[in-house]
Amino acid sequence: MRIVTFKLDEITLRKLDELASKLGISRSEIIRLALLNYMSKENISPKKQGVKIRHVVLT
Repeated sequence: MRIVTFKLDEITLRKLDELASKLGISRSEIIRLALLNYMSKENISPKKQGVKIRHVVLT
């Protein structure tokens, strides 16, 4: 896998950490699952070139 870096505000990062702890999985795994979920709902193939993600909402 390749490393991707992006910025999160403190509140979102805290919520991400809380969810990771609760589920017993890493931040990276949650983000991967969220992106795959978003792309499937938008009918976007992860392998499609030129795909740009505007935002992901963690709830």
